[in-house]
Order: sequence, then C-alpha cells, then structure tokens
Amino acid sequence: MTSAIDPLMLELPDVETWGLAGKVVLITGGASGIGAATARLASADGAKVVVCDLAASNGEEIAEETGGSFIPLDVTSSAEWASAADGLDQLDVAILNAGVEFRDPVDFARTPDDPGEWNLDLYTRARGVNIDGVAFGLHALVPVFDRLGGGAITVTASLAGLIPWSPDPVYSMTKWAAVGLVRAATTPLRRKNITINAVCPGGVATPMTRVFDGSVPEGMADPKHIATAHLGIATSGHSGRVIKAVAGYPHTAHQFAEVTNTF
Repeated sequence: MTSAIDPLMLELPDVETWGLAGKVVLITGGASGIGAATARLASADGAKVVVCDLAASNGEEIAEETGGSFIPLDVTSSAEWASAADGLDQLDVAILNAGVEFRDPVDFARTPDDPGEWNLDLYTRARGVNIDGVAFGLHALVPVFDRLGGGAITVTASLAGLIPWSPDPVYSMTKWAAVGLVRAATTPLRRKNITINAVCPGGVATPMTRVFDGSVPEGMADPKHIATAHLGIATSGHSGRVIKAVAGYPHTAHQFAEVTNTF
C-alpha cells in the first residue's frame, strides 16, 4: 500500500483513493461517527471492511451497507478480542477507533471549569474503552499481522491527547495514554513489519459530541475528514506519526520535541 506523503511538511495528500482494493480493513467503533465514515470510504476504495462494535449497535447495518462483515466486540474485553482475532485469515489495516467521553453524555449543564462529579463507573468505562481497547487490540491483532507478514494500525486519539483538555481531564488522560502507546510501540512493531500511527481529531460532528442528525456545525469536522486521515496515514508506509485532523486544515503530523532514548 503506497500513498505519497511530503517528507518535509509531513502533510497527507488530499486524495480519495488509497489503493485498498482486495485489502481487509478492521474498524472498531465502526457502527457510527468516524468509524462508520471510515468503513464507507474504505469500502468505496475496494476494501473488505470488518466492522467491530457492541452487539446492540448499528454495526450490522453498516457492515451490510458497505458489503463487509460484522463482529460484535466489546473492546474492553480481552476475551472478546481474542475471539475476534481468531476468525481473521486476512488483515491489512486495523483502525482502533472506539472511544467514549468520561463526562456523562446526558449532562449538558457542565461548564469547562467544572469537570463534574467523580463517577467511578464512568471513569472505568472511559479507561476501558480508550486505553484498554487499544492495548487489548494490539495484544490480539499484532500476532495476526505477524503471522500474515505485516500490516498497518492506526489509533483514534484526540487533540485532547496533545494539549491539556480541562473540560474533560479524564478523557484527556486516556488520549495522552493512547498517543504515548503508539509512539512507544513504533520501534518494536517496525521489527515485525507493522506500522502504527495515531490520528488526533479536533471537534467532530458525531453522536459522541451530541450531533445526532448528520449535520456538521461550524467549527466541527465531518467524520469523513477524519476517516481520510486514518486511511491516508495507514497506507503511507510511515510509522510513529501523530496526525492532527482538524476541520478546515490539511492533515499534518504533530512535531514533538526531539528526545534521545538512551535506554
């Protein structure tokens, strides 16, 4: 899989095809939002899509729409991840996209200065989906990629994983963890011919951000915009990149300070 990338600007090209014909693309959180948009674009580019989401989700409908398959998957369960991986005889791209907020999604009265009452159940859910869902996914899928000769992984993080996001500090913590895992896993996965990158969206018009009617409010990104970042970096051949995906801007890699690893 090849797709040109500017080595100086680290900016993904604005394209709508990524050479996915005949490839298998697995997407968690694929029943709605960014995941569903990615499934539609990958399918339109010739990929066979494997939609993974909770059994009670819209996943079967998205799989049918895209001509793919559906795997019911709770990403917080290592056992369900193992079962899902067992059934894969081809895998080229995995997009670990499932994510949730920490804040109660029915609480509209919260202000940016008030992250809300500490709720252990919501904390456990946010940590489970946003951190365990990525770690368990790597644990289950890396052996599959290794057996098949390599592949590409992208992780949906967030701009909240690059900056302190005071409206939802716990969500911000989980996304910093996702970014850190991607960057730290780059070298060991490269030895297995597996690339891994993160996509950090800003505001996106999805049900998680309380946009339920398919509209795209001003200042928010269409989920398709984020989907192009996932497919672009997954097929670029690059690894260890953290791509900022923001409405109205091209997809550009975040520039971290250079730190020498002496360990």
